[in-house]
Amino acid sequence: MPGSEHTSKRADHKKRRLPPRSVAKNCYKPSCDKRARSIPYKKRFIVAVLFSLVFYISIIGLITAAVAFFYINPELKKRAAELLVACLAACIVSWFIAYMKRRSTLCPLCKSTPFLDNLAHKHGKAYRIRPLNYGTTAILNTLFIQRWRCMYCGTCFDLLKRKKKST
Repeated sequence: MPGSEHTSKRADHKKRRLPPRSVAKNCYKPSCDKRARSIPYKKRFIVAVLFSLVFYISIIGLITAAVAFFYINPELKKRAAELLVACLAACIVSWFIAYMKRRSTLCPLCKSTPFLDNLAHKHGKAYRIRPLNYGTTAILNTLFIQRWRCMYCGTCFDLLKRKKKST
């Protein structure tokens, strides 16, 4: 029968469509949900974030030294040049150490490198802060809110959550 209850439900279902994916991508996505997993061995994650923080601070020091080199008195140019070279060396060394630490840090669930971005396909729940990549966003989330989402498996992890004892 054309006016039956069954057909009206189908018509109702067609009316409630979700917005296209391009519209949903532009919406703000929260960093992690409330049901984050605990991390069994936190030391690697903390060390990787700390060395990345040292690298970011050395970049700020390098930019400051470059600006000071161009705006300083001509008598102090030699000292400013030495400072610029020292900051550049510190930036290179800290980048290398941070890269190796981020590369050795693996996701407990999918065994990928969540703090180091590569060309692999990202999960649908993965997000990033627009000028930065997914790995840098994960490091900044870990640094400021102690949570991060793996960009490959989409699982949220919490550094402050204790591991449950299995009985």
